[in-house]
Amino acid sequence: MLAAPAHAATLNEQVALRAALRVEARASGRTALQPLADAPASATRDLARIGRSDRRVHVLVGLRSRTAATGVRRKLARLGARTRTFDSIAVLYADAPSGAALADALRGDRRVAYVERDRRLRAAADPFNAIDPQTGINFIWAYDAVHAGEAIAAAGGGSQREVAVIDTGLDTGHPDIAPNVGATFDTLTGTTDVTDRNGHGTFVAGLIAAVPDNNIGGKGVAGNTKLVPIRASFDGSFSVADVIAGIQLAVRAHADVVNMSLAGSQIDATQIRALDAVFLADVLPVAASGNTGEDGNDRQFPAAAIGGVRGGRGTGLSVAATNPDGSVASFSTHNDRVSLAAPGASADCQVGVFSTIPRGSASEWDNPPPGTCPSRVFATPTGRFAYGQGTSFSAPIAAGIASLVWQVQPRLASEQVADVLRRSAHQTRPGGRWNEFTGAGIVDGKAATDLARAYDVRNPKARARARRRGAKKVAVRVSRVKDRTDPGHELAGHLKYSLLVSRDGGRRFAFAVRPRSHAFTKTVRLRGRRANVLVSTVCDGNGNCGVKRLGRFKARR
Repeated sequence: MLAAPAHAATLNEQVALRAALRVEARASGRTALQPLADAPASATRDLARIGRSDRRVHVLVGLRSRTAATGVRRKLARLGARTRTFDSIAVLYADAPSGAALADALRGDRRVAYVERDRRLRAAADPFNAIDPQTGINFIWAYDAVHAGEAIAAAGGGSQREVAVIDTGLDTGHPDIAPNVGATFDTLTGTTDVTDRNGHGTFVAGLIAAVPDNNIGGKGVAGNTKLVPIRASFDGSFSVADVIAGIQLAVRAHADVVNMSLAGSQIDATQIRALDAVFLADVLPVAASGNTGEDGNDRQFPAAAIGGVRGGRGTGLSVAATNPDGSVASFSTHNDRVSLAAPGASADCQVGVFSTIPRGSASEWDNPPPGTCPSRVFATPTGRFAYGQGTSFSAPIAAGIASLVWQVQPRLASEQVADVLRRSAHQTRPGGRWNEFTGAGIVDGKAATDLARAYDVRNPKARARARRRGAKKVAVRVSRVKDRTDPGHELAGHLKYSLLVSRDGGRRFAFAVRPRSHAFTKTVRLRGRRANVLVSTVCDGNGNCGVKRLGRFKARR
């Protein structure tokens, strides 16, 4: 099993692992399982804190294997706990009547990797969420700022890549969104009801997929692209359990992009496992960088777990917020994990971005928190609209453009879509380089779709061979190859070679040789009673991987 979680392992390692798992799954006809994140260093302290109280607790129990779920669930049931199983990442949610009893029951259980509280995340929306429309700014300035019209045209009017929105739900009957609503899910009731009682989710959804040019309201940056609304909160406060349930639903619904306009100051092992699953499923996560820029600037998750370090490639996008003049919003969280930026604010809190809100009166726009900018709602005979501010509203703009990029070049992998957006962003800060405030710059739909057409998506061809050496050894020789690309496309180059080994017949893999820039030879010692499966990979700088399955070898006595 690969011990390092996705946020700690290098992207080269993650790409090589995903390639090996896919090849083995096709070869064996079985599901190749993702690695499970190890227990965090804080796991012992978390369990000790949980055990100090006899009060009801909500926890997430990470298991060491997926087969342990049934037994641990029965143990928790004997304590009177209600449970939910997230089988894809081997995690149990438990609502237990006593923290002390739960800690006593699970402490020392070898099937349990960790126990952590089901923490709360919050919608990453700035409270200054409505403005006076008489400032003279275009209602859809954000749409124009990212050249969404040109990107929609390049993609033929929209995308067949669906965007999941994990949020407070959606007014699915809003006429400016209804034609673009796909399957719906609710993690709170287990039904398909996603009625938005808060408004945050409807606002986010409209930024992505409000129908353009229908004489009703605004324009979504993704044009005619389907949404998968997933309600994970009624009021904008999200539990980790409901967020990861939403992630699991999004993956199973075959969504291609997952928008998470929510944030919290901690990252837990369960969130790491869920983000690992998203990457290995080739789904692109897009998250709000957070709104702590004026309040301590604490790093926010999940954005900081998926954004690349200092402008490097990441598994997803951490999105900051900018004003109409291209400057960064003062509230926008800034750090070395910000990928890029998108419209989401105004310098004077009077003009944010324009989108849809629920047709009823139950929303934050109708009852703004005390002390915030007064909200101005625009009601028409067919729907309601408003302005809002926050990195919550920058993330969906990036997510929508990402879906168009994927439509233009369907062969892109999820992290390559993120790379295209990052490389094509236009920088508004001095120096023209990556910075912690706007990242690589502001999303540019036209430049992104142009780059997608020329992006190198062709795999190099792996060359390697394996020969048995005695009873318990295999000699592997990985040969140097040349990168290749399609005519008229860029050539990524920068090849990395690696070798992976499975000790359990091809279900889980670990690196025998981690990605390196030169060919190599390696003698692998065979272990265990089951067949050892050897797989070599060669991946270029864009993450295109050639894979060669070298065979199955058993140790002989």
